[in-house]
Amino acid sequence: MTRKTITVDFVAKSATSSEWRMVLVETGPWQGPLDDHLRALQDRLYDCIDAALDGQLEGKFPESKGKRLVVQVDCYNIPRDAVEPFFDEFSTGVFTAGDYQDATRKNPYVSSIEFAITFDSVH
Repeated sequence: MTRKTITVDFVAKSATSSEWRMVLVETGPWQGPLDDHLRALQDRLYDCIDAALDGQLEGKFPESKGKRLVVQVDCYNIPRDAVEPFFDEFSTGVFTAGDYQDATRKNPYVSSIEFAITFDSVH
């Protein structure tokens, strides 16, 4: 299987090492159509899920095997009123149907995948 290269800004483990985070940083202001940026963010989120489920995360960080994963998006100077509802819909719906339904069930690489988002401004 050919593995896709994904862009994750950094990976970190919690103090207890029972949780790992794949962190994506989105900076703005965004130029051009909002839908293009949301689609790109969605693609990055799917890439993180795929990398975790396919063992790419475990391949780079063996201690992450079988642990809980949080895919975190840190947003700076981007339109919260558009991104937050999009992110909420994605994170609550991604594992309810389709290809990703029950994706983490019996997965050898991660025990669960959750999502988090933060918003801040950089001056």
